[in-house]
Amino acid sequence: MITTSTALTVAKYLFVASVAATTLAAGGLWFFQRHLIYPSYVPEGSRKLVPRPIELGMPYEDITLTTRDKVKIKAYVIPARRNPVVADQLRSLNHKQRMDLGEKEMEKWLEEMGDEKAIEYAKSRPTVVFFHANAGNMGHRVPLARKFNVEHGCNVFMLSYRGYGSSEGKPSEHGIRIDIETAMDYTKSHPILGETKIVLYGQSLGGASCLYAGSRYRDLVSGIILENTFLSLPSLIPLVLPQLPKFLLPILLTEHWDAHHTIPLIPSTTPVLMIAGRNDDLVKPPQMIALRHLRASAGGSLKWKELNGGHNDTCLQPEYWSIIGDWLKEEIGNNPLSSEIRINTNEKKEEEEESESSSNSDDYQKVTKEEVMEAKKEL
Repeated sequence: MITTSTALTVAKYLFVASVAATTLAAGGLWFFQRHLIYPSYVPEGSRKLVPRPIELGMPYEDITLTTRDKVKIKAYVIPARRNPVVADQLRSLNHKQRMDLGEKEMEKWLEEMGDEKAIEYAKSRPTVVFFHANAGNMGHRVPLARKFNVEHGCNVFMLSYRGYGSSEGKPSEHGIRIDIETAMDYTKSHPILGETKIVLYGQSLGGASCLYAGSRYRDLVSGIILENTFLSLPSLIPLVLPQLPKFLLPILLTEHWDAHHTIPLIPSTTPVLMIAGRNDDLVKPPQMIALRHLRASAGGSLKWKELNGGHNDTCLQPEYWSIIGDWLKEEIGNNPLSSEIRINTNEKKEEEEESESSSNSDDYQKVTKEEVMEAKKEL
């Protein structure tokens, strides 16, 4: 039989253990939050090995930008071309053959830059400014950049934030915001990209970066694509560290990325596409639903799609790129001529049929009150 004294002793130790766990979580958040929030060291070698677009047959410019606080950050510019290297040309090649092909394409591209028609074509195409997620570097997203560049005929600008890849410095919200401003100013002043429609694309933290860029460069941005993005770090961290009392967050947390401060500043006429993974176990669906509601409540232009993907593989779902392609056609315009980037007319016909099927479905739903209430309960 348990005595009152024993029960009190057990309760005391449980209380001490609970306080210790909370203290450790709080201390860890305070001292290591930037290390945890910005794991630029994952996967191993990410600070040294940065894959290049040329490895997938895309000519590019390797850019070094200096921010206003004197940090050098790296970026890639991948131009839209009338005759890019299609996937079938790469499938049967080994690494050396791909590199050889890449070198030849670089030579071709340098010649093309002397051709006014090639320059005008690039200027006629949209530019995707690609902000990456919180792990890895821009090179790990080159396959996604290829989708935009080759399949959808877009120019692509992508950067590694400070402290990522070959960029200098250490990451923080304040610093990354400066990097974003530097990237947008460069894009605006670029002789080709500056004359194109600008579309922002980001996954997870990259989505938060898009929202910041969209709120600061309202007249420059023509559209925004968000994938598996959080509402704010204060709303996300309690889901990752449930033992941490919410009242401590305002005291301990230096990084916020709060969409409440960015989405309301984005013009209601700016098209926004949100793609959410139903199985995302890191940025859980209520986070994206809350973003969706925040945008819709301001009367902003919004299209929404849910896919059966997790945090890192939503972009691998079969419908993903057709959704983006349809949205680019409907909202951004200036789509590539099918004859210039499609292998044959039969493929084009199949894609048009799929596009019609997609646009006639209920992919783009309105936010329901039930969803909003459910999201609020889970945040």
